[in-house]
Amino acid sequence: MSSPNIVNVEKFEILPSNQPANNTYSFRGGNPIITMTIPAQAKFLRPSSLRINGTLRVVKADGTNVDNLGLRAVAAGGGVAHAVQLSSRVGVHSVFQNVVLSSEATNQSLEAIRQYGRLVSSLLSSTHSEQDLMSEKSVCDVLDGVDAPSSTLVNNDVRFSIPLYCGMLMGGNPIPLSMNGVNGLKIQLELAADQQVLKGANATDGAGAFYQLKDVSVSGDLLVGDDKTTSSLSVAGSGAFQYNSYSSLYSVINSSDATQTYNLANSQVLSVFHNFLPVSHANNYAQDGFTNGELLNTDPANPANYDQAVKLKRVSFSRGGVKLGLDYELDVEENSTEGLPETQVNINYLNAFQPYSTMSRMVNDKKLLSYGGADLVPYKNPLGNGSRQVGVDNDAGRRNFGIGLAMDRVSDVGVSFKGQSYSTRIVSDLDGKSPNAVYTFVLAKNTLQYSPNGIMVMS
Repeated sequence: MSSPNIVNVEKFEILPSNQPANNTYSFRGGNPIITMTIPAQAKFLRPSSLRINGTLRVVKADGTNVDNLGLRAVAAGGGVAHAVQLSSRVGVHSVFQNVVLSSEATNQSLEAIRQYGRLVSSLLSSTHSEQDLMSEKSVCDVLDGVDAPSSTLVNNDVRFSIPLYCGMLMGGNPIPLSMNGVNGLKIQLELAADQQVLKGANATDGAGAFYQLKDVSVSGDLLVGDDKTTSSLSVAGSGAFQYNSYSSLYSVINSSDATQTYNLANSQVLSVFHNFLPVSHANNYAQDGFTNGELLNTDPANPANYDQAVKLKRVSFSRGGVKLGLDYELDVEENSTEGLPETQVNINYLNAFQPYSTMSRMVNDKKLLSYGGADLVPYKNPLGNGSRQVGVDNDAGRRNFGIGLAMDRVSDVGVSFKGQSYSTRIVSDLDGKSPNAVYTFVLAKNTLQYSPNGIMVMS
């Protein structure tokens, strides 16, 4: 499809088509699905403008707002920790478990992302600095990058307005909403469990804390073409356009030499990345289910506690059994043993999001990390005595770790995995008794073909 000649921009805001009677969506309340539809019309959607809007309320089991102002108690000589928190690096994005984009007219799936919050946890941390999280993202995304100030953002009902980090919506090309395009766009958001979204010392009090979403809507810009463009959109024809999409896979790693094989089933894969989480940390009020830490072993004296950092030795990627992207293994055993950044692995992971040579914003910097076992604390406590009180107003060092690979940074065409498997090999000192979840996300090009008979997506 050629570039349209745009003559006007229209603003829109659309409410969900399945609004509950009390205007409240809640996983606990039995209303975990939000469906919003942008109707088919002879116009284009500007994907970068699309926002999901609403009001987030985090409440205790008795239905009252949380009170996370523990700093006042500490300053007065007490020791009250923050009660109930969202992930400080994912914020309100964490409430969406699955995101599905489809055609309004045919219900043809265009993009489906499971474990959406885990995708955002890597994407935001790899493309934004801590200053970005504390300023731009703090305004609309209900996060701050640091636990203490992030927790106070949810003391009251708070409005949010967030983009959806879907491949289709992150592209720069306008999306035709007519029959010569997606034929209307339906957005379905599935809410995550309360115990996955929330964490904190008081999150389990009573029946447990929970969250609610109110006043939800989708807004954005519609691009209106000239008469010739509008006419071409209004009359059924045949054609195609390309767009990017994310897909996701889940697996578990538990051995010291683990080769995992995936069927990506796409002919134009642009990049793949993986992040990790101890299996018991998911859906657990006591843990942040959106951290991007290294692989962890359990404490031999307390098998329920994952607190032993795994030494990473070697990482490699292959396609159909042949080395992929790199003709060598990423050997980082010395770095990992010394408690230093696993530079080769980190560079390729970050390169999966955007060309590493152009990257200038990420949270992979020393003051946010805890290499060598010594937590670096960027914020002093309110008592002013320099003592370290993690969970009160400062954070222990935290990683933005993962493994990944950009398939084609030269032509941006991608690599075909039709009939070919994709594999990773991770050699480490995992002890075989500490299963870690592996969340895999694949960015690939798809082609949408439209005709008077309908639409079809080719991957």
